[in-house]
Amino acid sequence: MDLRHPLLVAMGVDHGFGTRIGDNESGVRGEAVTLRQVHKIAVLNEKDCLTTGSPSSGDGLYSGPGGRRIGVWTADCLPVLLASPSGEHVAALHAGWRGAAAGIVREGVRLLSRDGGVPLRDIRAVMGPSIGPCCYEVGPDVWSAVSEGTPGYRSSSTARLDIKDLVFFQLKEAGLDPENIGSLPLCTRCHPELFYSHRGMGDDRKGRSMVNHIRPRT
Repeated sequence: MDLRHPLLVAMGVDHGFGTRIGDNESGVRGEAVTLRQVHKIAVLNEKDCLTTGSPSSGDGLYSGPGGRRIGVWTADCLPVLLASPSGEHVAALHAGWRGAAAGIVREGVRLLSRDGGVPLRDIRAVMGPSIGPCCYEVGPDVWSAVSEGTPGYRSSSTARLDIKDLVFFQLKEAGLDPENIGSLPLCTRCHPELFYSHRGMGDDRKGRSMVNHIRPRT
């Protein structure tokens, strides 16, 4: 079972945020182009990625007209799906705290705007389920990285990271209209019946993750 957001549904953009129920919808895992994720900010054009053998390394993909379904894996990290107003240009981003702090969302927005010739304010962005501030205790190293990567961001807590709030701030700072930013406010650790969670499951997760995917409109 995949979850969808009204913002992208209304545009007719085929997408889904994965759950552990049925390990995502039939065929999506095999169909989606994915990467070997390394918690950095590389966002690649799906046409440049390997279709056989080992996947390319990176934490985001973007695709245009005629492109394939693209996806990112998560199990607490934040998935972000982007789309142009026409839905013909899309991106999928994996934002853990390292990638979010370093600016992967800004990089994805920049490339989508450039590739699609889309004004930044018109890009649609949807944040999927991730670990919430209720369960995300972090240390000084995280806050140091966040402060360095996004100096203007101010958190209401010094003990817990609200990664959706950080990314929302970055999207607005990049130029997106807040009305074009959506979110599915579900904590992956609080809902073990729905999601795999790295913090919640530990070694019991055994590498299992959800794939979050999007495909350009044709």
